[in-house]
Parts: sequence; C-alpha cells; structure tokens
Amino acid sequence: MKGLSSLERVILECAGTRPLSYEEILRQTGLQENVCFNLLQALIIKGLLRSEAGQYRLATIPPATMEELNGPEARRAESLELMEAVLEQESEKVFRLLKVALDPRDEKIFLAMLSNLESFLKDAHRRSQTSVPVKHRRVVFWGVGEVEKLLNQIMMGG
Repeated sequence: MKGLSSLERVILECAGTRPLSYEEILRQTGLQENVCFNLLQALIIKGLLRSEAGQYRLATIPPATMEELNGPEARRAESLELMEAVLEQESEKVFRLLKVALDPRDEKIFLAMLSNLESFLKDAHRRSQTSVPVKHRRVVFWGVGEVEKLLNQIMMGG
C-alpha cells in the first residue's frame, strides 16, 4: 500500500477522533458528496476504515501499515500535494518566500523563532482540534534551507 492522498488523510483524521456518520464527515471535510463517498469506499477496501451501523471509524491498523502510511516518503508526498495546492490557490493565500542573507547570530535568532512558532502551533491545535472542523483548519509550512544545498539538490533531481 502506498501513501494516502490528502483527501484520504482528511477523512481518516475526522474518523480518528470518534465514529462519524456520512453527513458528519461531509460537514467536517467540506468534500463534495460523490468524492467523499468514493474515498470512504476506497478507505474501507484498503482496510483503514470500518462502517458499522451508519458510522465510520478507524479500523485497527497494523504497525507496519501505519509506518508505510506515515513514513517519510508518504509525508513528503502529502506535503508536496498540499504545498502545490496552496501555491495554486487564488484567494486567501498568505505565502512568502524570501532568499535572505543571515549571519550566524541572526540565523540562531530565526531558528529560535521557528521553534517558538512550532510550540505555538502545537498548543493552538491541541486547544482547538475538537471544536474546529477539519475543513476550517489551516495549512502552515515554514523552514529554512541553504541556497547552495538547495541548488545542488535541484541539479541532482530531487
């Protein structure tokens, strides 16, 4: 089994909190009805989701399958899929990319700020994850890379 699409993951994220009806999953995800139905069926066929008495819930997933679904390659594919969608989004996009000169002192300060940002985001998510529907959550990405290393990676093809 390969990794999952972002659409499949959002359904599993919803159903992972508690059993949900089809209507609740539609409300939580904001997916179109036919897309949602097809994804639910695909997740059941893959053995990742169960349907009982009109409720969908996560199936018991073996650790090896969990590692495959959440391993580095699968996470990379999901991240790329989401980043492409953010870049192609026409509205409500707040995205900045800068090539900036940082001396070692400024880089340390920046990395500390990123650490604070990550802590803030984790706390905010923990506080709000049960009250904010998945469809209203935000995708946030950040990072830093050295231009020379990025260029070499581009030249090497990945």
